[in-house]
Amino acid sequence: MTYRMSDALSARIGDAPPPYLNRRFDAEGRPLKDSGCTVIAHIRDAQARAALDAPRCRLAMEGLDRFWAWLPPSSFHMTMFDLLLHNRREAARWPRGIPADATDAEADAIMLERMRAAAPGDAPPWRVAPQGLYCSMGIGLALEGATAREEARLRALRDRLAAAAGLTHRPGHAEYGFHVTLAYLIAWPSPEEAARIDRLAHQAEAELAAALPDIRLGAPEVCTFTDMTEFLPAFAL
Repeated sequence: MTYRMSDALSARIGDAPPPYLNRRFDAEGRPLKDSGCTVIAHIRDAQARAALDAPRCRLAMEGLDRFWAWLPPSSFHMTMFDLLLHNRREAARWPRGIPADATDAEADAIMLERMRAAAPGDAPPWRVAPQGLYCSMGIGLALEGATAREEARLRALRDRLAAAAGLTHRPGHAEYGFHVTLAYLIAWPSPEEAARIDRLAHQAEAELAAALPDIRLGAPEVCTFTDMTEFLPAFAL
């Protein structure tokens, strides 16, 4: 498992509120506005969605799913390149050439036009392979290209999109870890509950690896979103 809940508590991260509480979800797990646009590949295969939803079901059986706001399987996706988060407008993360005081709609319109002009790049499918289930500030599945060639294709796509978007300066571009987010933490468990969560997550990780040895993704979709529960395709690249 990539990260453990008990490790987060031991590092005293749990002394502070979960970072996405009252930012992306409230304490009841209801989504809050955190809008923008992005390039993603939805996971549309029903069998893959069911496998990805299995960790929630396993935790729910022991009443340990309540610490997270769970995303609907219809929203499951792998982000290929983040474009805009309207509430993150610091110079290091905001696209060059888009005024920092642009309205959300104005910024989206400019970015969508840039993406329409971007080179189409390689054809799908894009094949990725699970690398481990992480379980701390959120729950999700870490991914890499299923082969070295697939990983190189994904990284080249990110480079092309960064150039088209005006975001080649954004920190962490080369180190970005592909993943599928399943849930966001909204409350900290006790150390005893964290140990049980880790045990169940370890079992779920093994089940995921057996059920989902790789994932085939379709064409990248340029999407807008209001919150983390639905990503609305504008067009495919």
